[in-house]
Amino acid sequence: MEAAEAELGRTLPKSFVAWLLLNNGRSLGALVVFPVFDAHNPRKTWDSIVRHVNEDWRAWRDTLAEAPVDLSGLLPFAEFGTGDYYCFDYRRLGVTGEPVVVRWSHETGETVHVAEDFAAFLAIRDRVAG
Repeated sequence: MEAAEAELGRTLPKSFVAWLLLNNGRSLGALVVFPVFDAHNPRKTWDSIVRHVNEDWRAWRDTLAEAPVDLSGLLPFAEFGTGDYYCFDYRRLGVTGEPVVVRWSHETGETVHVAEDFAAFLAIRDRVAG
């Protein structure tokens, strides 16, 4: 976890870390949650959160560089195949002090509030439909 946090330049939310410690490399139904790379299980964790941020998310940031949207506080942690991401929004903290969860639209670059933190996000039944 520490290596991923160092590469990302952010501390991951505690509820997300707790979930990853038990579920790293697993999905939530159809929702792909980005794992933290684990050298003991590279087959399930190669497509890590660090890879997504450094490659896929960077491409979106570059594409939207001229748009009037601020992506600097967002850290994507999951996708569900539509091009949209679920992100932690470090600009806004929820009641637990963790970043809120937002859904980021690849079409508009805008976000919609989804949950107060990752633990609350896990409790949402229909995460994919948004």
